[in-house]
Amino acid sequence: MNSIRLLTLSLVIVLLAGCGAFKPFQTACAKPEDFAAAVDAGPLRVPAGRDSPDTRASLRIPPLESPEAPRPAESPCLDTPPKFAQAPPKQP
Repeated sequence: MNSIRLLTLSLVIVLLAGCGAFKPFQTACAKPEDFAAAVDAGPLRVPAGRDSPDTRASLRIPPLESPEAPRPAESPCLDTPPKFAQAPPKQP
């Protein structure tokens, strides 16, 4: 009985691991994200009577000089790692 359970569990794991190979389970991020229409809110305004935060180590974000290039509809999500192929070794 234990071997049947182990075999069933192994089969379920293999089937679920293979779901990423099917087109309906793959994601594409061609639609605009929620943050794509974000606007700069300006510097922090501290209410009267409160101390300003220490901003000496804050991250400075430079202004965007040109608009972002549109991504193709079939392009994968930006958080998807790129395909990696190791270069063949060079012959001496």
